[in-house]
Amino acid sequence: MNNTKPSFLPLFIVYILFFMWGFIWNLFNVLATFFQESFDLSIMMLSLGTSLSFLAFFLMSYPAKLIIDKFGVQKSIAIGSAITGAGLLIFYPASILMNYKIFLAGLFVVFTGVTILQTVCNPYIGILGKPQNRGARINFAQAMGAVGAALTAPVGGWFILKLYGDDVFEGIKIFYLIIAGVFFMLALFVSLVELPPAPSLEKQKNSTIKLKPGGAFKHRHFVIGFIIMFVYMGAEAILYQLMTPYFKEVGQLGNAEAVKLSSIIFYGLMIGRLTGAWAMTRIDPSKILGSFALIAALLVITSMLSEGDVGIYAITAIGFFISIMFASIFALATRDLGEDTNEASSFIIMAISGGFFIPLLFGVIADNFSLQTSLLVVVIPLLATSFYGFFFDRIKGKPAEA
Repeated sequence: MNNTKPSFLPLFIVYILFFMWGFIWNLFNVLATFFQESFDLSIMMLSLGTSLSFLAFFLMSYPAKLIIDKFGVQKSIAIGSAITGAGLLIFYPASILMNYKIFLAGLFVVFTGVTILQTVCNPYIGILGKPQNRGARINFAQAMGAVGAALTAPVGGWFILKLYGDDVFEGIKIFYLIIAGVFFMLALFVSLVELPPAPSLEKQKNSTIKLKPGGAFKHRHFVIGFIIMFVYMGAEAILYQLMTPYFKEVGQLGNAEAVKLSSIIFYGLMIGRLTGAWAMTRIDPSKILGSFALIAALLVITSMLSEGDVGIYAITAIGFFISIMFASIFALATRDLGEDTNEASSFIIMAISGGFFIPLLFGVIADNFSLQTSLLVVVIPLLATSFYGFFFDRIKGKPAEA
């Protein structure tokens, strides 16, 4: 049953959680250059810091589903927040010992907690209001994550790298303690308040936790949506992480200028998700997904065939058009699944692991050909996503039976 008029509190809590895990998502990237210099890291070792977040989604998304089945939505949110806080605390001894491997262990624990939060909060926010506005609510929540991500560099970078420039490890200790405290307070607050139940997302207390025959995979639109999410997240990871060397090659730019241009993508994400949340209350989300994915693919193709400023700005403009894709794919792939919604959510979150695997293919092509040629690995998922959006009604067929 959907709660068509939810109180403000549950929506506020979920939006805050999206903001906070968006904020911590990029914290490691702010420190990447510092870690590389401090620990004399190879590029592969440095990239582990980014890859671990996607690996956590791959390994922990189904266990997250079991936690939700066992403890329910409210307790799972508290557990996910507490685990995230615990992972952030690991940065304290890592800073004292100045040990990169301990930092990586802390990152994995952090994103284990974030995986639980993503798995429970994405479908939960879908029931906190009118069904027809479900995609808009998920998209607005993702926008809160984009706002958090956009603030990471100015806030975290200023506190750690500027305020504690003479002793960065001390800055890391204090800053991560503060952020850990925020997550522990959220865990406590969620434990004490009353949140609306979500029967469609929870198993009965005495039921055995196991997959039913078919489960979410008996729904065709979910199966295809899972594949689309996997390949799309790989494309998105490439756009976020690997654009700096691309800009340096295509535009013959220095490192500082290339990094600055790369940040424009995140501002496009923020604006796109905020406007996309509004648009989804008025336009069919599947049509928006199809249109935006097609435009994004055309922008990448334009960049592949261009040089200089055209090649650069075609890519930076893509942030706006990919902004609504995760929320839209998630909302469409888990639509009308009933008691299979929770299981489907866990697998869709697992599909984020495409951000770990697909960039490897990008790297192989880039090493053997060129960065521009390797953008085919981005174009193909975007075109597939566009197809999924435009033909969603045919893919889904008639509504699933209760």
